Amino acid sequence: MVRDGGGALSGVGEDEIPWEGPSDEDFEALGFDTAFGASPGSPGGGLGDNDDTPPGGIYVGEDVQILDAATIGRALAEVEGRSLAPDLPDLDRLQSGLIGIDVGASVAVVARFDDNGRHEIVPNEHDERLTPVQIFFDDDGEKLVGSEARQMAPSAPHRAVINLKQALADPNFTFEPDSEHELSAEEIVGLFLKQLVANARESGEISHMALAAPAWFSDRERQALARAAEGLEGMELVGITDECLASAATYSLRLPDLKPRTALVFDLGHAALGVGIVRCASGDIEVLAQKANRGLGSSAWDALLYNEAARKFEEVHGIDPRADPAAELDLWQRAEGAKKALSQRPQCTLVASAEGKSLKIGFTRRGFENAARGLLDASLELLREVREASGLASWEDVDALLMTGGGCKTPAIRRAVAREVGRTAERGTGMEEGVAVGTLYWGIAERYRKSRT
Repeated sequence: MVRDGGGALSGVGEDEIPWEGPSDEDFEALGFDTAFGASPGSPGGGLGDNDDTPPGGIYVGEDVQILDAATIGRALAEVEGRSLAPDLPDLDRLQSGLIGIDVGASVAVVARFDDNGRHEIVPNEHDERLTPVQIFFDDDGEKLVGSEARQMAPSAPHRAVINLKQALADPNFTFEPDSEHELSAEEIVGLFLKQLVANARESGEISHMALAAPAWFSDRERQALARAAEGLEGMELVGITDECLASAATYSLRLPDLKPRTALVFDLGHAALGVGIVRCASGDIEVLAQKANRGLGSSAWDALLYNEAARKFEEVHGIDPRADPAAELDLWQRAEGAKKALSQRPQCTLVASAEGKSLKIGFTRRGFENAARGLLDASLELLREVREASGLASWEDVDALLMTGGGCKTPAIRRAVAREVGRTAERGTGMEEGVAVGTLYWGIAERYRKSRT
């Protein structure tokens, strides 16, 4: 069995917390240890947000293999059983003007090829690699997108759209930026995509886009996403792929031969947990089984901190911050920030505010992980359901673990999934960037397929 990059697990890692049952003290505050400082036995810190993979690189053990547009050209030739030369596809044409976009529930990522044919992440106008998926309309009707929208949203929640995927999933969604206009979900998504394209065009000509959609999207939602993209001037939609397939694209492309490998995809996004098992062979990917659970997204982990902070605030000040839309949205953002902080260090402080009052609340990683045990157990059960649906007898039949989505930065999640599967995750593109990069490579293959039909 191939074990490139990941390797089998043996024993308990040095930074792991023994998984004994939570004590009464841990659950004193609805499952949280809110004392400042680390609990006894807790790790000194978690894996950080930084990914040390070189730009355009994919880890294979300790070595780095560079992925570029020529990689998929060779893969396309191999899959069709042709020699590598002179029958390689016209890569200059296929990659020209192409971007791959992952519009997540929390952030969006755009990938393109540079002048050397290597993939790169396109920064937005604020030089950020990740763009918050939010839109805000101010009093003058000016549209703010991304970080600016996120900053302004708590000041006037009724002027903000903070979850575009949820909007697309609601057939009755409408938004009134002012008294004279009403926008549909498709129009809102179109405005957001328009800004992403404008950012990409700062780096060169853009004419084609490939998009990814989650497993929980219905045909109606995929069609709505397609219409939003097709409405952009000067852009052609290459197609929409599954996030599961896109997550496996870079792993598949760097396989050394056409021997099939089986990979488990664990995609923990903000809106949902998506799990899939795929069979890969040098760029050719088959999805054997996939499922998604919208109750297990990383927002459910945010909710643990959000609700506990609200309970503590009400206990001290007699005010529930969730009752005020502005304070509620501000608390959601602070809870998400606290979750990210606990991925970096063993404790953090969350500051909750409402009606002119504030409260500092301390959280420890150990207490957070104990409170999230139910989410972890349900996530592992979803893994087992997908394995059974794929026909695999055991995790020994899986050659690689691919973890993507910002939620996978949480150390407890990585430990739990690795322990369940019996191997550590492959290292490659950043967890929040993998779907966009995979979508970009899929876009080349899809343009090539369409050119031959």
